[in-house]
Amino acid sequence: MRKGRRVAAMLLAMAPACAVAQDDVVVITATRQPQPSLEVPASVDRLYGEEIREGRPQVNLSESLGRVPGIVVQNRQNYAQDLQISSRGFGARSTFGVRGIRLITDGIPASMPDGQGQAANFDLGSAQRIEVLRGPFSSLYGNAAGGVISIETEDGPPIPTAEAGLILGSYGTWREAMKFGGQSGELGGTASLSHFHTEGYRQHSETNRDLA
Repeated sequence: MRKGRRVAAMLLAMAPACAVAQDDVVVITATRQPQPSLEVPASVDRLYGEEIREGRPQVNLSESLGRVPGIVVQNRQNYAQDLQISSRGFGARSTFGVRGIRLITDGIPASMPDGQGQAANFDLGSAQRIEVLRGPFSSLYGNAAGGVISIETEDGPPIPTAEAGLILGSYGTWREAMKFGGQSGELGGTASLSHFHTEGYRQHSETNRDLA
């Protein structure tokens, strides 16, 4: 009888922990259909807005993707040719731009039909999360043997907010940005504007970039 009471007490103590574990589910959307991360038969990593922006200039994906296994980002400080991104070796021979990796922004393809894309078009200042899908599972997106990099924009906050930021660096580098968003009934959204400028450490390497 005592043994039965002990088992019942242990089950009651474990019930809240099980409920918390079931509620804390990470949902992956880079696989065409939203699925819990433990049920996805693929290599998927996620980077959230805090990881993307905290203490970073928010200029290139090289600031964040370096921590993702299997992803190598070569930042040649040449803003005219953009980054060189390779996933498990795919895209390593690209002379400029991104090849063999599908780029997606809010569900809209950001790569051209030949597989080439420009990661500089990603607005990191308003990104809610970045999902990186590696391996053959990326064939769901067509010409993307190396993987998929999908970025999603933040939803509008319940209370209208506005933010402004300024980042300064060496070689005449600076970036100014403004972000605002809100909700009204069933409608909501976020908008951001940014301007990046650098004179570069080499001659004839001055760059200006505007994102909206």
